[in-house]
This record gives sequence, structure tokens and C-alpha cells, in this order.
Amino acid sequence: MRRLLGELAFAAGLAATVWLVLHLGLRPVAQALATLGVGGMLLVILAHLPTLVALGLSWWVLAADVDGSHPARFVWGRLLRDAGGDLLPFTQLGGYVLGARALVLTGLSGVDTAVSSLLDLFVEQAAKIPYMLAGVLLLLWLAPSGRVADLAFAIVALSVGAAAAVIVRWRWVRARLSKMAARMDRLWPDLGAADRRTAEAALEAALAQPGRLGRGFCLHLIAWLLGAAEVWLTLYLLGAPISYGAAVAIDGVFAAIRGFAFAVPSAIGVQEGAFVVLGGLFGVDAPTALAVSLVRRARDLVIGGPAVVAWQILERRRRARPAFTS
Repeated sequence: MRRLLGELAFAAGLAATVWLVLHLGLRPVAQALATLGVGGMLLVILAHLPTLVALGLSWWVLAADVDGSHPARFVWGRLLRDAGGDLLPFTQLGGYVLGARALVLTGLSGVDTAVSSLLDLFVEQAAKIPYMLAGVLLLLWLAPSGRVADLAFAIVALSVGAAAAVIVRWRWVRARLSKMAARMDRLWPDLGAADRRTAEAALEAALAQPGRLGRGFCLHLIAWLLGAAEVWLTLYLLGAPISYGAAVAIDGVFAAIRGFAFAVPSAIGVQEGAFVVLGGLFGVDAPTALAVSLVRRARDLVIGGPAVVAWQILERRRRARPAFTS
């Protein structure tokens, strides 16, 4: 049933995207993309690499004691996690599972990878809250528009409330993390038995060092700020320059919207509509705002596509290995 709902959401989002492109007109959207050019597209791709590295390093910081831990492995895992959520018809949660699987294929322990992945998820969401709040405040200041601003503020208020609930019920959250980590590891039973006690021990070891959580938080916040710089650069190259503050407003509010649309695979339709609406508040015409979303998807395809292919090759080699050793 859950899979069916995901497929329906993806189909609806894809239909909405196609309608939006046709409604705005193929020619204006194509003209906006032509302004970017191949060189501009290359700059957009290169600009995303520091963001990706910061995200991978945050995950690595939270799992520094794991045997075989290396920053490059976690950057690879983060790359595949994002590819799973942005390119494949998975929800964002499916992308997290795929990212953990990528690390396991490099030889890391499944349970340690699962625990660090879940911790990274919570730290990332925690870092998203001040970023979203900054986006909403900048939106209210730079482009006050009653309905959109009120909606954005309501979303952030809900996020802050959820964070407060996590703090108040931390013991319950910690117990749920242990259960989720053990269950995540059992998705691949061929990796060996890892019971709940192992997951709890790994979780306790990670939580015993709050400084590590703080460093992960800072790295995620840096990554969010770099993401806003990417929006600013893309619009500049498309011939619609805005201030960096406006870019934070657009990206911060979009991050909030996408967080609540996590069930829509690849945020298809949601991303396109959000950029058109938010860009319009800062004087960006609809075809150019839609082009920003399409450029982002093209960037994800260029960066994440080879990662998905490499993942499939690793999976096939792993399945074929027993045949050669028998």
C-alpha cells in the first residue's frame, strides 16, 4: 500500500511538472536554460561539490570510531543517498537506506552504518531548523507576502515544535533510534547478525561525545548555507541576479516545504512549483524560476547518475563473488 501511494505521488508530481512546463511555454523555459550554457552548467555542478563534501564529512564525524571509517567513504555514501532521493523513484527515507547500503558495500559494519546514518539524519534536521527560520525571517523582511509568508512560518513553527518534542522525550527517541538501527541492519541479513544490543552500544558510544554532534551540526549548517549560494549562482548565470539573502529565503523556505513533502519521490512537482512561487516573490519570472529547478535536476543527474551505476556494479560483483569462490 505504501509503495502504491508513493508511485501515485510520483505520477501526480510528474504530471504537475509537465503541466507547469507546458503552461509557462517550452520556448521561454528553453531560452532561460540557453542563457546558462554548457559553461554555466559546469560551474553549477562544480559549485555543488563543496556542499556534498561538507555533508559527507558531517556523517563521517558522527561515525569516526567505526572500524574502516574514512571521509571519502562517507562522501561516497552521501552522494548515493542524495542520488537515491533525487534521481530514483524513492522517498527521502529510501535514499537514507541506499546511502547506508553504499557504506556497507565498502566494508563498514551494517549496524554501525545504520546508527551513524540515523544520527546524521537527526543532526541534519536539527541544523535545518535555524536555516529554515532564517529563510522565513528574510522572506518576511525582503518580500513580505501574507499567504506565502504565513504558510512558511507555520511550517517552521511545526518543525521547531517537533524539535522541542524530541528534546522533551529524548529517552523515547533514543529507544526508537536503537530499534530503527537494528531493523535497518536486518534489511541485509547476509551481512551477519547484529542484534539490538549491538545497535544500542553503538548509539550510546556516539551520543557519549556531544562535541562530535556539535561538529556535525556545524558542518550541516555550512552545507545549507552553501546550498543557498548555489541558488544565488544559478540565478546569476540565468540572468536573474538576486541578493544572497533572497537566495537563503528561497532555499530555506523550500527546505521546509520539501521536508513536509518527504513522501513524494524526488520531490517531483513540489520542487518545481516551490521555485516558481518563491522566485516570483523576488522578481524572478516563472520560466527562469522553473529553469532553476530543471538545472538542479540536471546537476543531480550528472553527479548522481554515475554513482548509481557504480552502486549497481558493486552489487553485481557482491552477488557474483560466491560463484567464483565455490
